[in-house]
Amino acid sequence: MRRLITTIAGITGVVLWAYLVTLGAGQLANQPVEYDMQDLEVPDLDELRLPEAGAIRPEASPALQSTTAEAVRPVRAIEPEIFGYPAFAAASDLERIEARTPMQVATRPTTTVVVLHRPASPEAGILAFGEQQRIRLRDISATDAERICRGSAGGTWPCGEMAKTQQRQFIRNRSVTCEAEGSEWQGEIVSRCWIGAQDVSVWLARHGWVEAREDSALSNFTEMARAERRGLFGDDAP
Repeated sequence: MRRLITTIAGITGVVLWAYLVTLGAGQLANQPVEYDMQDLEVPDLDELRLPEAGAIRPEASPALQSTTAEAVRPVRAIEPEIFGYPAFAAASDLERIEARTPMQVATRPTTTVVVLHRPASPEAGILAFGEQQRIRLRDISATDAERICRGSAGGTWPCGEMAKTQQRQFIRNRSVTCEAEGSEWQGEIVSRCWIGAQDVSVWLARHGWVEAREDSALSNFTEMARAERRGLFGDDAP
């Protein structure tokens, strides 16, 4: 019985509180808001007692004042006739010298690359195009087709002919790309040629079928071929 009375009293209190809140909100909504127009007026600056602009100065610490005083130094005026490094107090000791000669930048000459078809191999290290055009490959010494080499067993074998055959098999019937001014030269020129991306001089030196010149960048390939007994430095075997 007591629990029932407590529950009824609680519900009655909640309903009464909700009624009072609703009643107060309605009165506030119907009551107009009154503003004081004086509060909306912008005050006149002359009526405000503001301090002068130079009256307020920040107080710097003694350490900062000493540092600032040391940093400030007189600066010499720069004139068109007298110009020098500002660290010098006077410009009387300065002397005008002639301007430096402009630096000359060396430009690399443009290399023309041509595509040549069906090269012949008269010797390893030489490419022939007909009877009037020959290319001696750069950085290597061509191997004479008549060269005879001595094998490890003491016998001899025609290494020059074998070197020519190996070059012919490497090129086959493919076209070569060479550095040249054009494709209409006459006689023999020294140039560098490629089969695709493979340098023909590098391939011959690396496999030992030619000897690289001592002052060229391919001399290491010749030393490796000699140490591994490849090509001209090996036996009668490809």
